[in-house]
Amino acid sequence: MGKQSVATIQIAGALCVQRGTRMLQAFADAITVSDHQKVDIFDPDTGEGYQRAPVTARVRKAARYYDEKKGRMPNPLLVNVRKIDMDEERVVIVVDDDHAGYENAVLEDGNWIGTGRIEFTEELSLWIYDGQHRAGGLNQLLGEQEDFEDFPVPISLTLGLDPGEEMREFYEVNTNAASVKTDLAWQLLTKMAEDDPELREMLAAEDRDWITRAYAVVDELEKLDGPWKGRFQEANRRKTRGDGVTIPKPQFARSLKPVLDMPSFKRADAATVAVVLNAYWSGIKQVMPEPFEEASDYVLQKGSGAVALHRVLPQVVEVVRSNGGRLGQLQAYAEVMKDLPTLEGESVDNAGHLSIRSGADFWKVGSVASGFSGDAGRRRLSLLIQSRLPSPAESIQL
Repeated sequence: MGKQSVATIQIAGALCVQRGTRMLQAFADAITVSDHQKVDIFDPDTGEGYQRAPVTARVRKAARYYDEKKGRMPNPLLVNVRKIDMDEERVVIVVDDDHAGYENAVLEDGNWIGTGRIEFTEELSLWIYDGQHRAGGLNQLLGEQEDFEDFPVPISLTLGLDPGEEMREFYEVNTNAASVKTDLAWQLLTKMAEDDPELREMLAAEDRDWITRAYAVVDELEKLDGPWKGRFQEANRRKTRGDGVTIPKPQFARSLKPVLDMPSFKRADAATVAVVLNAYWSGIKQVMPEPFEEASDYVLQKGSGAVALHRVLPQVVEVVRSNGGRLGQLQAYAEVMKDLPTLEGESVDNAGHLSIRSGADFWKVGSVASGFSGDAGRRRLSLLIQSRLPSPAESIQL
């Protein structure tokens, strides 16, 4: 490449250019990987980063596998050298031969296969975007035994992706193959779509844009004073006693699909939909306040309640409209939902006694509403709620 080496550390292997992106498939010893690795953990306070926090049990399991079970690591860690490090020449790429073919592929977004190496400085960061628990297991062993330093670690190294591209690679790998937990995957998808018009168009064409719209609505709903303020659990944030959290953010976002599929809300901005939702739930709170006062003791603001009540919202909206009400006023929803406390059903307590529960008791954890589990159960619960609603036809003036 015509550049002078600036480093003492080298990794050699199969070098390629794949659609203009330089990649190196190689092995590095465990100590080199450990000394230079970084993981971009998602921070719920700042919104920066994109990976889940490491799970200690999984790190320990990996360490035991490589140590006690003498396990091997055939699958590579997926690693990136970020564009800023390439631009600041902390890395030199040395091509063994066919320099012209290599350089042409880089310039023309083409393909090329050969061999070579990278040479890099001590301060270089190798950003792991898949395999952080395996890497964590290696770190643990390196802290316990010196003879593990030369363990060969397979790495698949991309050279020059920026953090946004790196995040997208992480998303694709973990949703198409290993399935990263939904709470973080959906949040990443929303974050990527904000800055990628092509991704937004693709999601719309595949009828998946409701996911990013749902997250935008949740973000707006969190800003409003109302029943849902402080109720959503963020990715990488553990639930603690007394924190007021009742539902993971993606579960609530998923429950919004029937709402966002309504013709009225297909093109509505997130802030408008959030105002409607806030008014709807505030109306419910007015007719039945108890479940909102000690929300963790009731399922109303957990998965079962959110899914069922959002499934009936399209009918509620039609009744509000036919009554001449405004969709942003809680009183209009309180009027439509006034019979919600009349829901009742049988429940068995810990002593085995059967009783009829209604009103707020219907929604207590372990009571009637808790029995409507799974999608089929929540569908039945929504039908039960609908039976207490007036029909839009009853209010139509001909």
